[in-house]
Amino acid sequence: MKRPENSLWKWLLGILAVLVLLAAAAYVVVFRFNTFSLVVQLEGEPDMLLEYGTDYQEPGAQAILYGTLFLKEGIPVPDAQIRIDSLLQPDQLGKYTLTYNAQLEWLTASAQRTVRVVDRESPVIVLTEPDGPLLAGTAYEEDGFVATDNYDGDITDRVIRHESYGKVSYTVLDSSGNPAYAEREIPYYDPIAPVIHLQDGDHISIPTGSFFVDPGFTAEDNVDGDMTQLVEVEGQVLWYVPGTYQLTYSVTDGFENNTTVTRTVEVVAQPRPETKTPTGKVIYLSFDDGPGPYTDALLDVLAKYKVKATFFVVDSGYNQQMKRIVQEGHSIGIHSVNHDYHEIYASPEAFFDDLHRMQDIIYNNTGVQTTLLRFPGGSSNTISCFNEGIMSTLTEAVQDAGFQYFDWNVDSDDAGRANKSKTVFDNVREGVSSHRVSVVLQHDIRDFSVDAVEDIILWCLENGYTFLPLTADSPGFHHGVRN
Repeated sequence: MKRPENSLWKWLLGILAVLVLLAAAAYVVVFRFNTFSLVVQLEGEPDMLLEYGTDYQEPGAQAILYGTLFLKEGIPVPDAQIRIDSLLQPDQLGKYTLTYNAQLEWLTASAQRTVRVVDRESPVIVLTEPDGPLLAGTAYEEDGFVATDNYDGDITDRVIRHESYGKVSYTVLDSSGNPAYAEREIPYYDPIAPVIHLQDGDHISIPTGSFFVDPGFTAEDNVDGDMTQLVEVEGQVLWYVPGTYQLTYSVTDGFENNTTVTRTVEVVAQPRPETKTPTGKVIYLSFDDGPGPYTDALLDVLAKYKVKATFFVVDSGYNQQMKRIVQEGHSIGIHSVNHDYHEIYASPEAFFDDLHRMQDIIYNNTGVQTTLLRFPGGSSNTISCFNEGIMSTLTEAVQDAGFQYFDWNVDSDDAGRANKSKTVFDNVREGVSSHRVSVVLQHDIRDFSVDAVEDIILWCLENGYTFLPLTADSPGFHHGVRN
């Protein structure tokens, strides 16, 4: 019976011996061939900013154990002791280093964290309220201010102050470079309104037909200075329509003081001459659109029979002949500069511009300031209908401006269907036969019309007609206006 027991013990002892050998081998492998290291791992950021005046909250750290064969990924070691060495002073600006030391058995490790205590809060500037507004132009006296900083305390003496009209600015920097800015609006009051001066006075008069140009004005304010460019002008002067007009000039300064003045402009009509109808049988020969290449020949014929006529001229390039027309006792009148209907009848301004230009051309060539006028196309023309009502306006305006316009009651038709001198002669003879007083329309730029003049003169003289030039008081034979 003893034999089996000995075998069991031997077997158990053998198993134990094997286990001891395995444990020894494992120990050799783990602790001899597997090298361990300890690392301190910081929680949070390794570089931290701490705002001055706030409490420091430690993020913490932990120890991590690593092995070269085992524990390559590392494992936290809660039992490892971590000591923090620090001189951090949250109430002092600066850079501080916190050292974290860890120990586990024979293993040690350390790590460092940087903490910067900074001041990022701007100072505060407080302005003292003023006692009340100042009269404009009065020098401002500082009402007072205080500047404080959370770190530097009272920094009023560092404030930089800049004053301009109506405003004061204040700037300051604390020791950390944080800026502060404040601005004071200086309250002024100004009871004085601007002054507007009207050049040439508040009442002027101009003759009808003279372009109105404002004589000018100035505006001055005790605070804002020259305000001329800010003046608003309201009202309109119809310089071609007689009447009394008002222009209003107004300006408002920076304190809402308003000044308004009024100028009265009187557009004065020129007196119209009293029409004198001649006695007997009278013919007024009139020629439009010249002078031209046939005008000298026409003047020769008129001189031969001592007949006076009227020439309504344009700027044709034969202007030197205007002087001969006047010197030989004929009347000269205005037709237009270029006979461009769409340009002439575009507006009253356009028409009077053309009228005055042609008047000047005639004066420069003859020395005569003529007021005789014939509308291009006549007063009854319809080609001006692109500008509704323009002829109704102009026929009155030119007379109020001192001009006399003339239409005709006999048309030679040399600008129409007539193209031979005999046809022109027949048309004129037939026309004047129907009237005691006739205004005949011809064009001295038509050679066949000029060729008919001698026959017209001879026939009229034989039939008891007298030839006269148009004058300011001659009958106008005005057509019915159709626009």
